[in-house]
Amino acid sequence: MYPWLHLGPVYLSTYSLLFLAAFMVGGYITYRQALRLGRGTEEMLQVALAALGGGLVGAKLSMLIFLGPGTFIKDLPVLWYSGQAWTGGFFGGYAGVLLIKHWRHITYSTGDVFALGLPIAQAIGRMGNLLGGDPMGLPSSLPWAVMTRAGLRQPSPLYELILDLALAYFILRLRDHMPRAGDLFKFYIVGYCSLRFIVDFTRDDPRFWLNLTLVQLLYVPAILGFGWQLLRSYQLQQAALRTAPLSVTGHSAEIR
Repeated sequence: MYPWLHLGPVYLSTYSLLFLAAFMVGGYITYRQALRLGRGTEEMLQVALAALGGGLVGAKLSMLIFLGPGTFIKDLPVLWYSGQAWTGGFFGGYAGVLLIKHWRHITYSTGDVFALGLPIAQAIGRMGNLLGGDPMGLPSSLPWAVMTRAGLRQPSPLYELILDLALAYFILRLRDHMPRAGDLFKFYIVGYCSLRFIVDFTRDDPRFWLNLTLVQLLYVPAILGFGWQLLRSYQLQQAALRTAPLSVTGHSAEIR
């Protein structure tokens, strides 16, 4: 682990640097996706800023909820140690987008613009977690266990980093093949929540019910809800293909 980068007398947090890199890389990919989808507009910029603002607020509030008021106040100088920030950031950012779209009367889907950049940015952020030594997993004797101040531990950030990159790969392959606008973002939500559900079994986080962490309990409704929407979208696409009128050449009309 390398939590600090030494540049002469200057000490820089590797997590902070990679967190900044995640924002920059994720933002650039999102910008390119917006142009590619014809969404490079002022409205889309407002949506992106609302997602960023809501994510930052949600990340801090989630620390208050997950850590408890006492620990939250005590850890104010080192809030980056909380590994729960992403969950609050995710829900906060989603809420921010819904609010700005309602306020600006934006009726078209905007989520697909963010679908590819998010898992790549998360992978970079998890590299920062890995180098910073937090949040590591349960005690382990596996050959790839990581030595921390508390002994050998599961490298939970590394697991998520690998799965985030795998998710980004599938999103890249599927981005032109989803049934409807917005389905790519739904695929991201189902994919990320599912991989995080699995990774949480290796993390040293409190268990609340059925030996599940609070994050796992929060993600179950998201997996089921957005998974059902994806299934319905696919079923509607198949129904449309079956009932599409035939062209004069006998081939099915193209469905877009």
